[in-house]
Amino acid sequence: MKMRKYLIYTALYIAFFMLLLGGLSSYFEHSNQGNSSLVFVKPIYFQLFWLLPFLYATFYWNQIRKDRLAKQYGSPMFGMKSNSFISASAQFLLITSLSFIIIALSQPVYGKKKVQGISKSMEIALCLDVSNSMNVRDLQGESRLEVAKRTISGLISQLSGEKIGLCLFAGNAMVQMPLTSDYQTAQLFTSEVQSAYISEQGTNVVEALETGVLMFSKSNEPKCIVMITDGEDHENQQSEIFNYIREQQIAFYGIGIGTINGGSIPEDPSQLNSSVKRNSNGFTVISKLNPNYIKELSNRLNGTAIITSEAYPDLNAILTEINRAKSTKSRNLDFEIKASIYEYAVLVALISLVLWFIVKGIKTYE
Repeated sequence: MKMRKYLIYTALYIAFFMLLLGGLSSYFEHSNQGNSSLVFVKPIYFQLFWLLPFLYATFYWNQIRKDRLAKQYGSPMFGMKSNSFISASAQFLLITSLSFIIIALSQPVYGKKKVQGISKSMEIALCLDVSNSMNVRDLQGESRLEVAKRTISGLISQLSGEKIGLCLFAGNAMVQMPLTSDYQTAQLFTSEVQSAYISEQGTNVVEALETGVLMFSKSNEPKCIVMITDGEDHENQQSEIFNYIREQQIAFYGIGIGTINGGSIPEDPSQLNSSVKRNSNGFTVISKLNPNYIKELSNRLNGTAIITSEAYPDLNAILTEINRAKSTKSRNLDFEIKASIYEYAVLVALISLVLWFIVKGIKTYE
């Protein structure tokens, strides 16, 4: 093979390939699609282009080695006229195939395309009762508050895409955590909740509902309030918030935690052997779950009541209800996403590879 002619063909092919890539890049950059320029999601794969010069050098060295061995030891094809154009073309097609495979791996995207999807997101306001009665350890030795926190934690771990916020209430209500889709942060805020966060005692459900509603955004996404309480010491208040929740079709789920027999309220919840609260007559104050109130509240809000006396409540019921609310209020949306064009690079790579097999089958010696 005449190596000089082979090198000339190779240089011409490399120049053509570089001009092709440069032309495509210029076209994408100055096209009429506004800011939609050609970008690569994983440009790190371009580092593989450094292998191509070594491949060319390997081809060149291998051909020189073959010519030397043929000259030294003799070969039936030595001295025959070789077709440098076919040899250089075969190597060019192979390099082109490898190059466009690298481009495909880099995931090129250009412009945008519209796709249709269904939005099933939801905003959930968790209203947690932190009154002193929630410190009663009548759930297999655990306090109602600890079980409620574990329930919330389990609920959060089962969510996917919903925004969740936390409201604490006793005699009044406060926002512990605004709506967020950062579930790790939500778990952290939940784990730190204590009954000491609100000093004013009571179970002000109305203020809890009002605070929960104010946490919601003005979007059209379905809304949901999950209230966890023992239903005791409730204040029979009248408010327009009940009508508002019904009119806005805000889903409500009341989870009652505790036992009918109840238990004493510890003075210091952090101490297992703490003294208990007593009334003015010196008798031990017994706190009991009030399931009737939770059911009445849920019926008043067209919601669902879930009563449990288990230390590890079954979350399937509440998760089923939440998923049902999401599915009934899903929305068809049009999204704009970046248009991936890696398929074209794969197509060019396959065509080049097929042509390489064809050209390799052509005799290069005459």
